[in-house]
Amino acid sequence: MKNYSIVILLASTIIMSSAIAGEDCRNGSCTNDWAHEFTVELKAPTQSASDNSTKAATTAFVQSQFGQPHTWSAAQTFSAGVKTTQMDFTNAGASILDNLYYDGNFRYYGDGFGTQLAFDNSTGGVAIYAAPSNSGGAGALATPALIFHLHQTGALQLPAYYTTAGVLTNDASGNVSSVAGFTGTKTIRDAAGTGTCTMIFTNGVLTTGGTC
Repeated sequence: MKNYSIVILLASTIIMSSAIAGEDCRNGSCTNDWAHEFTVELKAPTQSASDNSTKAATTAFVQSQFGQPHTWSAAQTFSAGVKTTQMDFTNAGASILDNLYYDGNFRYYGDGFGTQLAFDNSTGGVAIYAAPSNSGGAGALATPALIFHLHQTGALQLPAYYTTAGVLTNDASGNVSSVAGFTGTKTIRDAAGTGTCTMIFTNGVLTTGGTC
């Protein structure tokens, strides 16, 4: 009679001892739940600037993204305020937008008013635009309107619907005066053509004292 040896292999977890106290090693992989300070230099490949993954970021990668000076390749969103000692715009005609963004059209980030501070390349000055309060939510179209325009020459331009319309200029002493807008009276005939009244204007603004 022949004797047969039957060998049964059972799947098991191989537990190894670790030279580091508190470290758990199983099947060739060691883990621990405590911080470890490496005493040797660790190196890794530097990822491309467009990489957005869980790969390790080297100091070279971080420097390329946040080093000074740095040009962002896309719009950045900061959930907290940004503090700086200087802000430089490298192109003419730049602007700062509040509750607005531009994607070929001006749009609101959310409800509320919108404002644009524009550094005007055509006049070398600065202009302020205001958009009415929005209630259409994020992405609603905005139409900023000019409310203040200071030219590089010192001329201050205000929109016609201001109390003082037209363009204001200052002399050598800094005195500001209006140089635009009609001053005088206008006679207007009623729709039936049977009567007239007189309107008084000062620098293009209709004032009281007329007969209409």
